[in-house]
Amino acid sequence: MSAKIFCSPLLARRVCLQVAAAFVGSVGLAAGCRSALPPSASRSPSPSSSVSRAGDTEKPFAPVRFDARGDEALAVRVRSAAPVGAKTESSQLPANATLDDYRSFAALHHQGLKALYHEWQASAERGTQRRVLPEPNLTYSNYIESVETRTGPQENAYGISQRLPWIGKILLDGSIADREAQVAYQRFLAVRLALDYRLRTSFAEYYYLGKSIEVTEESVELLTQLERVARERLAAGAQSHPDVVRLQIEIGRLEDDLESARDLRRPMSAQLNSLLSRRGGEEIAWPESLPDDGLAFDPKQLLEELESDNPELVALQHEVDRALLGKKRAFQEYFPDVFVGVQTIDTGSARVPGSPDSGDDPWIVTFNVEVPLWYYKYRAGEREAAERLLAKKLQQSDKRHTLRAALELALHHYRRAGRRMTRYRDELIPKAADSLSTTEAAFRAGSADFLALIDAERVLLEFQLEAERALADRLCARANIDRLIGRSIIPPPKEVKS
Repeated sequence: MSAKIFCSPLLARRVCLQVAAAFVGSVGLAAGCRSALPPSASRSPSPSSSVSRAGDTEKPFAPVRFDARGDEALAVRVRSAAPVGAKTESSQLPANATLDDYRSFAALHHQGLKALYHEWQASAERGTQRRVLPEPNLTYSNYIESVETRTGPQENAYGISQRLPWIGKILLDGSIADREAQVAYQRFLAVRLALDYRLRTSFAEYYYLGKSIEVTEESVELLTQLERVARERLAAGAQSHPDVVRLQIEIGRLEDDLESARDLRRPMSAQLNSLLSRRGGEEIAWPESLPDDGLAFDPKQLLEELESDNPELVALQHEVDRALLGKKRAFQEYFPDVFVGVQTIDTGSARVPGSPDSGDDPWIVTFNVEVPLWYYKYRAGEREAAERLLAKKLQQSDKRHTLRAALELALHHYRRAGRRMTRYRDELIPKAADSLSTTEAAFRAGSADFLALIDAERVLLEFQLEAERALADRLCARANIDRLIGRSIIPPPKEVKS
């Protein structure tokens, strides 16, 4: 529906001023909506901001904020990280790097994580684009044959028009863009936590590989010494030949295991380097130890942290909020958009001298309204938005149950690994070492057979490896717990002097 109004020049000027004021007011109102922009649009997440919760759905137009969760410094360092191939001090690891050094290095240099960071930053710019009015239209018309009027010939026409969407559409579009940016931010956090989990588990496996090589080398050295003793006793006739052969077979079996473990170092080192976005050929030094910090946890508190801080759950909450805003946005389709415009016609002097209003340019104010005629279309859009909202709520509920079960299992693995580590270190290994020492002394004295010695040596080796396995499993379980509850404490890396 459109309307055209012809008016006098004085009245036209007044109308133009009113239209211009309305236009400026609409632009200011749309610009004012930018107050709902998240801090991410300014490229600096605030550590003091709070994550959106279910209560945000009650105030869809309230300012939304990102929760950087104490990672402001880390975010700044990710933004300022040097490009690939640049030689900077931060691109190096200290010679005696600890697990915290590796975690910090990966968070700052992993290329996939950087890509997700920039994806988040890109999504944060959508709100600005959706909070502005459409571009105005300028029109120019040329009469191929001039139109003769009483006031003179008309040859050219000029006009400008502006589309004014319904105010709720602009506000909701901006809020939806904010939710999408928050989902992207939570995905960035989830991938960073997953990267940290993979790094810690790979580091624990690498540590266990080094310790297994060390323990196996000690066992081979011990059996080699005993094999010399056995050969000496065989030469003196005090030892049978099959016993010496069994000892040599045991040494050969351990040496084969040792070679396999040594050969595994290169691919495991390459896996760690891939998590650090470094060349796979750089060999990583054996870790000297693993952090053995006990986790004094309260299952109820951890479940609360899971509910509030797990990035997957927080992202799904933002998706629920976005779906709710989408449902409201679908309802806005019932309201029409408005087009306003001003047009003037270039009029020459009248051919008849002394004609009144000769050469005056007429002004035309246009006002168009879209007629929302297709009711069934808008109703279908509402049903679509309602179904999407229900789907997101069900996904959130399913994910919550899945993560709670995963947390309970991770806590079980953590407790079990701690019990195993304590039992092997404090009880079984000292007893096995005493047994091996006693059996070795008896074997040298000739009062113990070879099978007892081999059995005692195997038991000690197994217990030592089980203790290291338990320590590695405990770290893996702790890393999984931190990933599930969204806990990421990454200290800044040590400075490397050139």
